[in-house]
Amino acid sequence: MSWYSKIYVFVREYRKRHPFTGIILHLMLNAMLCLQICGIVYGYYCYVFLTCFYWLQSGIQIAIYLVIYHSLCFMAIWSLFMTIVTPISRVPAEYHADNDTDAKLKACTPVTGERYFPDQSDANQVEEQNKILNTFAMERGLTFVEVDHFNRLRYCYQCNLLKPDRAHHCSSCGFCVVKFDHHCPWINKCVSVRNYKFFLLYIFYGTMWVAFDLLSSLEVIIRFALSDHKNTWKRFVPVLGALFMHVAFTYYPLGELLHYHAKLVWDNETTCEQAKPPLIRGESRANYNITPYRNYRSVFGWGLWAFPVPTPVIDGLHYHVRYPDDYNGERYEVVCRGHGSGESDNNNSKSKSKSKSKTDVPAGGDAQPPTPTPLTTPIMTQ
Repeated sequence: MSWYSKIYVFVREYRKRHPFTGIILHLMLNAMLCLQICGIVYGYYCYVFLTCFYWLQSGIQIAIYLVIYHSLCFMAIWSLFMTIVTPISRVPAEYHADNDTDAKLKACTPVTGERYFPDQSDANQVEEQNKILNTFAMERGLTFVEVDHFNRLRYCYQCNLLKPDRAHHCSSCGFCVVKFDHHCPWINKCVSVRNYKFFLLYIFYGTMWVAFDLLSSLEVIIRFALSDHKNTWKRFVPVLGALFMHVAFTYYPLGELLHYHAKLVWDNETTCEQAKPPLIRGESRANYNITPYRNYRSVFGWGLWAFPVPTPVIDGLHYHVRYPDDYNGERYEVVCRGHGSGESDNNNSKSKSKSKSKTDVPAGGDAQPPTPTPLTTPIMTQ
């Protein structure tokens, strides 16, 4: 558990015991977000009113700089706003176990106090857990490709639900999140399947915004060196402070995060999965890395990649799997059982049965969501 997750857990437990005073601690979790907004306001003042309207001399240069600066500023703030206001991707109700199933499962799972330890189960307990979980999944019509290292379906004993593929429990939020990437203390929000595109656009435009501010403000240092220091230092020190702030944030955390997440999307991984790779049923070497373009498309959607607007092509619950070339066992693909039209991310895949129209449907749509279907014929990957 990370340091900030421990803070979130403490605040959540304290708020349960002290609802009125706990709300103050809860609001203080936004401290890093408020600090970030203060930095944005300070940087904006220094650049627009000092760098442009005081230090720069050319009207054309000022106009060009302000157009570029405000364009990047608008896109970064728009992306940040969408990242924050987009609801966290919660696990749908059909994955939640009923009281009887949950009681049976916990009865055959080792427990210490109020915490369950399924990894300490013996062979008989694992067999009984597998029977309960598989029966529940079959009754609900749920299909999964991910299992734990005991080859069981992944069950959350805190939320009382079967975890969809790529879903994980967020200790900061206290519940399971669909395609959980990480909990970001800078925005006080989980980054998951719904807002991951907006988060990536925020760090991209934020990096470009800060870098442009830094490079276009270097002229101020030269003008200050050639000016009468006695009359200009009061307007130079704030700009210098903003430049030092930009130097720090251009590389880390913004620049480093941008490079890191660009590589994650290229490999179709999440921050959580890089630390703990998923185990695909039947083949431990299998993963979700299809092709770079399709990996990026699964995050940025069907179009408008540069704009923080929803353009989903997946439902967040089911994902195509890439198997090693020498694997000859059972394979899984995403097949839509609805009748809507759309483009599949695996156009070359073929099922044993007659092919229906295939598409990835956003959660909450009218069409029935796609489910991984076992195949005995090879899956063609692009």
